Amino acid sequence: MVEAYNYFIGGYIPKVSPKTNVHNRQELRSRYKSIVSLNKSNPLAMIRLSSETQIYALDVKELSMEMGEAAQNTLEGKPEDAKQSAETAVELFNKLLQRSDEYGELKRQPSRPGYELRMLVSEHGEELKAAGFSVGKDGFLGIQEDKEFQVPEKFMKELKNKCEYMSMNPMEYVEKKVFSYAHLNRNNVGYAYAASIYTGMLFSSYC
Repeated sequence: MVEAYNYFIGGYIPKVSPKTNVHNRQELRSRYKSIVSLNKSNPLAMIRLSSETQIYALDVKELSMEMGEAAQNTLEGKPEDAKQSAETAVELFNKLLQRSDEYGELKRQPSRPGYELRMLVSEHGEELKAAGFSVGKDGFLGIQEDKEFQVPEKFMKELKNKCEYMSMNPMEYVEKKVFSYAHLNRNNVGYAYAASIYTGMLFSSYC
């Protein structure tokens, strides 16, 4: 955590506008509740904070914040600027997809959040093509200059929501070992294995 913090204050500044990333009291309360909910539903995990892991987690957070802002600007900005905002979103989408593939190959594990982004493209493929986007077989996106541009509203809304989740929980996508799952139906009992913490000894000849 100390190394990640030092990396943060040493130059980790996402290129986002304060207008879309500074929250009022109600928005902060909603964001806080979302973080608490994530903490309750996610399992406890052990993460080896290598330099590659730290940098990757911060890359996921930074790129998802910037992409989420671009998706929001595509939906809610000036109509004449929608295509430019969409081009920014596509550029960041492809960059995060490539970064995810590189980390997955380095750690010999599935590409995440690359898999989720590809699923999003697969679900909205027809909408994207009708809006003037090109969809590669590997999930990378482009905007075709010879076709009329339209805003793929459903895709951009879901992309914005996905970016919000990734920016709040980038550690979801790094290499880690799960050792305790949270109770999903009850909030007052702690973690599922807390009451039987010594049962693992049955499998190592200690008991």
